[in-house]
Amino acid sequence: MNSCNEEEVPMRLHSAVEYLLHSHSDQLRSIILSPDPKLHYPLFVDYAELMDADPPLARLVFANPTDYLRFFDQAAILAHKRVLKDMVSHEKGVEKKFIHVRFNVCGSPLEFPETFPTIGRVRVKHRGILLTLKGTVIRSGAAKMYEGQRTYQCKKCKHMFPLYPELETRNSITLPSICPSQRSNPCEGTKFLCIENTTVCHDYQEIKIQESTQVLGVGVIPRLILVILQDDLVDIVKAGDDVIITGILTAKWSPDLKDVRCDLDPILIANHVRKTNEMKLEIDIPDDVAMKFKQFWLDFRDTPLKGRNTILQGICPQVFGLFTVKLAVALTLIGGVQHVDASGTKIRGESHLLLVGDPGTGKSQFLKFAAKLSNRSVITTGLGSTSAGLTVTAVKDGGNFISPLLEF
Repeated sequence: MNSCNEEEVPMRLHSAVEYLLHSHSDQLRSIILSPDPKLHYPLFVDYAELMDADPPLARLVFANPTDYLRFFDQAAILAHKRVLKDMVSHEKGVEKKFIHVRFNVCGSPLEFPETFPTIGRVRVKHRGILLTLKGTVIRSGAAKMYEGQRTYQCKKCKHMFPLYPELETRNSITLPSICPSQRSNPCEGTKFLCIENTTVCHDYQEIKIQESTQVLGVGVIPRLILVILQDDLVDIVKAGDDVIITGILTAKWSPDLKDVRCDLDPILIANHVRKTNEMKLEIDIPDDVAMKFKQFWLDFRDTPLKGRNTILQGICPQVFGLFTVKLAVALTLIGGVQHVDASGTKIRGESHLLLVGDPGTGKSQFLKFAAKLSNRSVITTGLGSTSAGLTVTAVKDGGNFISPLLEF
């Protein structure tokens, strides 16, 4: 991708280059004016706008994202070079090597149920298409580095070509059986040489997302899926974040163990990540709503306990009574003020809550209500976790044991 010249671009990339130049020239100029040429830069594209501008190209991105997401990255590099060439001399632009097109499917047909299933309904038919999943991040792994591209040369015809790792085989690179050059007279060479200093490394992170319990039926265990974040997507989400992730569904072989069947574990290679809990925080409260709050406390200025009781009636309204429990839940959700004594010791202001009761007394209803009010929350049950995982356990991440880590 770094050595890609415009003369070598296949015809299928020209429409992508022209679209990016026409619709996203401002983003390209902003990337050019950034000073660091070694960083990976995102170029955000609305899939709905691409469908309006070039429907055939949009269909190819959906049906064959493995190739066309890579083509769009190459098109972004070429479009950025053309913008850089057209810039006036007094503007200090820097050529960038790594630009990644990120497709936001918000407002497009890809948000329909047929192409936007829950995690528990992901099947083989979704493999290889541009898939969108919604869930909560329950585990965020450490940022790592992996080899993302190597360039090889055919010893017979000297044709140079890039090769990419296969996640199905745990990021191994497989050499082709014959030379992939597209000449009129096939080369059919079988020996290849790795070109020095052409290895491209990328940042890499694995996270796990779990489907929201609000969309599940009674007694259904929440399902989860492994998601791979690369380059500029690394470290943009944390455990507890509600996310909508668009990417490519694929699979990787589980580790080889003697006398144990080797299975394919589904994974989602992310192209775009959208945090929905940030959207909740950015909601503006209208003036009329703020006035209602002020009027509420003016009405109960002389009787604050009656005002408190009115608020508690709205805590988990599907459960009748249990005033003390509702008060405890409300105080836990509201939190307190952190205290720091003279020695610098910090005492947290948030309290823990343990509800113990017979089956059918509403404990799960309080838990679900609290999860809806909290921006970062994960619900777990004894059915979906091990006995050790409900407290603290040591887990293995990339060959190293990490402890303690909450397992949900």
